Amino acid sequence: MKRAVIYYSLSGNTEKYAKDLAHEIGADLIKIKMKNPLPNVKWKQFLIGGRQAIFHEKPEIEHLSQNMDQYDEIIIGTPIWAGQAASPINTVLERKEIAEKATAVFTLSGSGNNTKCAARLRKELPNLKTVSSFVDMNNETAKENPEKLRELVKEIQNGEK
Repeated sequence: MKRAVIYYSLSGNTEKYAKDLAHEIGADLIKIKMKNPLPNVKWKQFLIGGRQAIFHEKPEIEHLSQNMDQYDEIIIGTPIWAGQAASPINTVLERKEIAEKATAVFTLSGSGNNTKCAARLRKELPNLKTVSSFVDMNNETAKENPEKLRELVKEIQNGEK
């Protein structure tokens, strides 16, 4: 089974877990990049990124050069912004060939609470089986993330059967 981990990361947290997950399950790693990146100033990132997430905006992203037809399964990685998936994920999920193959999602947030985001993604992704939540690496409960990653890997691998 050929897999891809498609992710967006602003601060590097989501990227770390995307790389770890892709390595563990033998998946290709595909990074989403915005055509017009958010400003480098934190408060502007929160303001602009939060607004985009709340209103489910779909900012332009750089072309994904991979042919998505080659993948049997896609795992999506996203930070949580204002309780929602990061706006570049909205853009990616517009592509039917990605949305239909997405079977797992992992999220990263300061609190680890992905309830609102998970509920929305379950409605949008018809084949979604697994949603996993990690906390920001600077959070003291981040020590639980490695175990959560192992559980996610198991769930994805058990789906092969």
